[in-house]
Amino acid sequence: MKNHNKKKIEWSSPSLLPKELIFIDGVTRSGKSMLGPVISSLNKTYPTQQQTLLDNLLPIYAAKYINKNVFKSLINFYFNKNLYYMNISREINLRPDDASSFVHHKDFKLFKKNLKSTEGDHVIKNIKKKNYYPVFMTHDLLSMLTDFNEINVPYKLLYIYRHPIDNIFSFFKRYQLRMSSKNNTKYNLDDPRIHQMMIKFKGKLLPYYTLKEEAYFSKLNFLEKSTFYYLQSINSSIKTYKKLNKNQRKKILLIKFDDFAEKIDLELNKISNFLGLKKTSHTKKILIRNNLPRKMFPNEREFKMSQLKKNISNELFKELNDLTEKYEKSSLFIRT
Repeated sequence: MKNHNKKKIEWSSPSLLPKELIFIDGVTRSGKSMLGPVISSLNKTYPTQQQTLLDNLLPIYAAKYINKNVFKSLINFYFNKNLYYMNISREINLRPDDASSFVHHKDFKLFKKNLKSTEGDHVIKNIKKKNYYPVFMTHDLLSMLTDFNEINVPYKLLYIYRHPIDNIFSFFKRYQLRMSSKNNTKYNLDDPRIHQMMIKFKGKLLPYYTLKEEAYFSKLNFLEKSTFYYLQSINSSIKTYKKLNKNQRKKILLIKFDDFAEKIDLELNKISNFLGLKKTSHTKKILIRNNLPRKMFPNEREFKMSQLKKNISNELFKELNDLTEKYEKSSLFIRT
């Protein structure tokens, strides 16, 4: 076999992408699992799905470890496979308590029927004909959106963001035992259940977002690590959003967690108009299942804030406090 010049090779793949993908994005524990099933109750939508390829491949691409053709080909390959498999009910999630379960979707009977359907080119034709919108939960996509835009994937992005104090405490409560040892002093990502791209620093696995700050991150306690992640993610997302031009920002709808939870009818109308989709008879069932609307309790934040002040560094607390003030003034994403 003759040697090929690597620079002349253009990696590629066919594309089955519909006119748009719908991404539900935000910091971990920002409310995506609350929002996702509601979006998938709208007409012409597939069930909301978790995905790990884009979440983990995009940071590698953004850090310039793979080229654009490889990145785009792998993303196309993933979404092609996902759409095809979904339409023959292969690899669908039937766990009823999962946020990404197909069991509670409006078209569950069809997915159940498709378990016995044959595969072939007719499936491709059917996918193109109905042109449904795939709905995917992503993590920190907005923070790297400039890099993602380089591969021209059609999308609309719903970015949900939560009160900083609530978000950090929810993250801390969810992951403190899973990501640390019993005495809560040793940070540990050596767990195959953590489906997140990692980097190795002095023999230890750390999250990808600690790149270039590995030594600093390693010295933090777990509540500081939770705060560091939140600040890194939300600040990167805000910075990216402010740099986008007018047409790029038109693809993004910003959603405050509290507004969505308490004023669901108003917020859902905004979302429907943004996506060009309509509520269905199933939407009401999903709202009831997800306890929407629900009452928020902002008074609890005073206690949470006092705990943060006691347990994180002054540097992190000052940055968090400044961000909290902007959130409460609804000015996080406003250009100054």
